[in-house]
Amino acid sequence: MNLKTNIKGFLVASFVAFVLCFASTADAIATQEVDIVYANDDEYNRDPTRLFLPDVALPNGTSSSGKDVGLVVMLHGRCMDGNSIDQLIDLKKHVDTREFILAVPEGHRQNFWCSTCSRSDGILNTRYGCRTWAATDACCASAGPLRATLVREAWEPYDDVTHIYQLIAAVKSQYEIDPTRVFVLGFENGGFMAHRMACEHPEMLSGIVSISGSSFLNASMCEALNTVSSSVPSNSFVNVLQISGRLDRVPSVNGGNFEGVDIPSIQTVAERWASRNGCQTEESVVVDGALNLRTKLFANAPDTSSETWTNGTCQEGTVVENWVIDGMNTDTAVANSFTDTFSTALVDWMMNHTKPTSDAAETDNDTVAVQSGPPSSEDDASFGDVAIIDTSTALDGRSFEACPSDFLQCEDGSFTSRVLPSCKFFCNGEVVDTDGVFCLSSDCCGASKTICAETSACKDIVCEEDKESSSAASVSIFFALVVVALGLLI
Repeated sequence: MNLKTNIKGFLVASFVAFVLCFASTADAIATQEVDIVYANDDEYNRDPTRLFLPDVALPNGTSSSGKDVGLVVMLHGRCMDGNSIDQLIDLKKHVDTREFILAVPEGHRQNFWCSTCSRSDGILNTRYGCRTWAATDACCASAGPLRATLVREAWEPYDDVTHIYQLIAAVKSQYEIDPTRVFVLGFENGGFMAHRMACEHPEMLSGIVSISGSSFLNASMCEALNTVSSSVPSNSFVNVLQISGRLDRVPSVNGGNFEGVDIPSIQTVAERWASRNGCQTEESVVVDGALNLRTKLFANAPDTSSETWTNGTCQEGTVVENWVIDGMNTDTAVANSFTDTFSTALVDWMMNHTKPTSDAAETDNDTVAVQSGPPSSEDDASFGDVAIIDTSTALDGRSFEACPSDFLQCEDGSFTSRVLPSCKFFCNGEVVDTDGVFCLSSDCCGASKTICAETSACKDIVCEEDKESSSAASVSIFFALVVVALGLLI
């Protein structure tokens, strides 16, 4: 009898644990879509930014005061999008436990083929317009492949610095953000953009993480690097982490050339930031086998070396660090290329390298500032009014309609998306009466799923892989119930 009782108890406990585990994985992370609209420049407006919100984050002005949380802005690579970078670097699973808001903005759509994209979803993404960030003269918003130029108007046709600045300010205006924990993390083209943000707005950031990215070859083009360490305001020192694959091609560990423009090595870039932070650049610490970040046959073998500039002369406890992953080519990286601990290592590094509280408070600003940017006329160098539109659920209780993420190519070759509140297409300011979309029902599954899954064409489509996943879960539950039933009959 005792044996039967023990077996019953074990089976019931196992079933309860299974159900709880299954339920916990089904819990969704709270999300919100925020659209930033610039009144004076329609061409500058972007697709909405997705926010992944921790449970402790409450909107400003609510009856229950929320807890100050960190903010991480994650920037996708060239010809990628928010969905693809979210799958590649799964940071959202940490937002609740580490208490930060994850913002995933979308780059500007370019109407050209991505000549250097080898990732399948990146190439497919160019069918709908290649998303890029105008970060540096080397990467990646020039007029098209092999047309890089040193003329600033050509390599920076739109002002992403201001857009990301406004995004950070917009989130701070809606939530209580801890100013000591504000980071920009970018992959490839997004990594270049992370460096650019540190160049232009170091006072706003606690640090940056650049994965397979780089900065200007000419250091004078990075505004922050033009200030010697002794003259840098105490709130403007920036923590910097660079991550590269040993087999990376563009940029390689040693720099190289991207579509006609030279790129500095990661060593050169790191030493520049270390010097600006007041570190002794010749006094770095190198550790081989410091981390395990790449998926491989011998799963637990360390594969990543680190070089760190963090000696006693570094101002405000700042750190500059390089991680190089042996055997890795990030150009071809997919979601399972990195270990499960990769995203954890990124979050740990960011949350362990914050600004001093007293200094960060000096720059805390919960208002959306109007920055200089693409002018609406030769005499107007500002955006004018900036409207923050919540396209999911407005914080004051109002609701806004969210249009399907379809895209149409106008006769002049440019791409346009549906416009609120009518959700109609506009080409050259005129309504286009068409249901034509670039996402067809045949695009809803497989390699193009990340691009088209949320469009109207895929609204009622169920993919085979989803069916299999659902069926597998149902079978698991069924067998668990059978085991429990048998146990109760013993």
